Order: sequence, then structure tokens, then C-alpha cells
Amino acid sequence: MYTDYAVNYRANVSVELVDKCISGMKRGKAAGLDRLTVEHILYSHPVLVVHLSVLFNILLAYGVVPYAFGHGVIMPLIKDADGD
Repeated sequence: MYTDYAVNYRANVSVELVDKCISGMKRGKAAGLDRLTVEHILYSHPVLVVHLSVLFNILLAYGVVPYAFGHGVIMPLIKDADGD
């Protein structure tokens, strides 16, 4: 877990900002380590956007980022000479 000691209590991630970011995400991408795709978030109940907004505000207020937020999957794609 990363902790920043410069706490920022003035951070405000609005529900509208989270909704705008979610609606702007590209569809059809591979799932992450948690097996969630963009479509799961896009088609979920609207209250999820409120909960995400609260979560992001708490993370910014306390200057803490969960360790798992830094994990990801990298898949190398091998191309042949034809570019396929």
C-alpha cells in the first residue's frame, strides 16, 4: 500500500466526472486480474458510479492507494513477417 503524507482534503471527484470517464472508456478490451471488463461497469447499476466517486475521494483525502491498483496483465503479441 502506498501512502502519501501530503494529505489533500480538498479533492473532490464528482459523480458526473466518474460517469463521464466511464462512458469514455473503450469497449471490447480484455479483462483485468479481477476478471472485470469495461462492459461490467458500463452496464452496472448507476449507484456504482456514486460508490466509485466516494472511493476515489477517500483515496485522495487520505493519500492512500491500494497495492493491487498497481497490478496488471501484459500479453506480448508476436507478429510474423507478413504483419498478421
